[in-house]
Amino acid sequence: MNDQAVADKQVFRVLIKAPIDTVWSELINTASPRPFFYNSKWDTPGIEPGAPYRMISNNGKTVAVVGEILAMDPPHRLETTFRLTSLNDAPCNVIYTLKETPEGVEFCLVMEGVPAGSKGEKSMAEGAQFITANFKSWIETGKTTFGARIMLAMFDILPFTPKAMRAENWPLGKIQ
Repeated sequence: MNDQAVADKQVFRVLIKAPIDTVWSELINTASPRPFFYNSKWDTPGIEPGAPYRMISNNGKTVAVVGEILAMDPPHRLETTFRLTSLNDAPCNVIYTLKETPEGVEFCLVMEGVPAGSKGEKSMAEGAQFITANFKSWIETGKTTFGARIMLAMFDILPFTPKAMRAENWPLGKIQ
């Protein structure tokens, strides 16, 4: 990475009342948009180490995140690089961990190497809170939270997509 300061590791944790295999399969589902990922879906040749990915919108016109899958240990860990396409921040790492407990599955979303004080740091923290709350709700109830449903409906209504996020600017595999 460059000389820019990075924030300490941030961990977002939630307990999901479901079997670990269910939680894992929802996390890595590439077949359809995932509401907990802002109605984006994994666009990748495969969820495996070394594979590029991008999180592409339901209509295929917007890419919010690009990166590479660094490591995985199904059904316990998935580690990726992560770059928001709307910002010029350097990539960071996002790690998803799943741990079985007597009460369910502890799901953690860990962010490492986020540029400190950047717009990305704030945006990613807000996004991590959205993802963890709505991932839990989706798996346990089949629906996202009420607030998320309203927000996602607004995304469908609003026609504005920043030019920087247009899919043609982010062919699969483009991280820089």
